[in-house]
Amino acid sequence: MSDTSERVTVRIPQELLEKLKQIQLSKGTATISDTIREGLEQYIELNLPPQHIRKVVVELSRQDNSRLEEFVREGNSVSVDDAVRSAVREYIRSRIDQLAPASRSPRREGDTVAAAGSPPA
Repeated sequence: MSDTSERVTVRIPQELLEKLKQIQLSKGTATISDTIREGLEQYIELNLPPQHIRKVVVELSRQDNSRLEEFVREGNSVSVDDAVRSAVREYIRSRIDQLAPASRSPRREGDTVAAAGSPPA
């Protein structure tokens, strides 16, 4: 982000402002402007991710989110995002292995390979 900034005036409903104040308090953001700026950065990141990345939003229950944050606090991952990425990668690997274990197992020397249409030896 650049060192200069430009002032933008936006009108928002009172209800939305109250929600932003709740977020400010819960996250410990210094000002409403900082809270809005952080929200805009996340919005832009979500809607304009780098070309090689597809962003996926996952909604978690409060209990699951608390467990995930605890997992990170205990040092099991560097961030919540990293923990979710790792969990998704591992889930995909395990599902692929479950669905096609024979096709993914490496051949060993001496293994016989059945020709197309013939039964295995």
